Amino acid sequence: MDSSNGKNASAAARNICAALGEGAVADRTCRDWFKRFRERDISLEDHPRSGRPLESDIERLKVLIEDNPRLTTRE
Repeated sequence: MDSSNGKNASAAARNICAALGEGAVADRTCRDWFKRFRERDISLEDHPRSGRPLESDIERLKVLIEDNPRLTTRE
């Protein structure tokens, strides 16, 4: 990645956080988006990732979050 793309991604992250609030998006996330867009991948879906698979019951998690939206990931 050339430095101008990194600067553009960092500027985009700062602009998004200025508009939506601190921590709305990470600089690294914007860099990943820029890389995908340069590769003509404009999908908004997450790509499959390696690592430990999700073992939680998604429907149960949704109910818990709806009941208490302030729950943290540790809880």
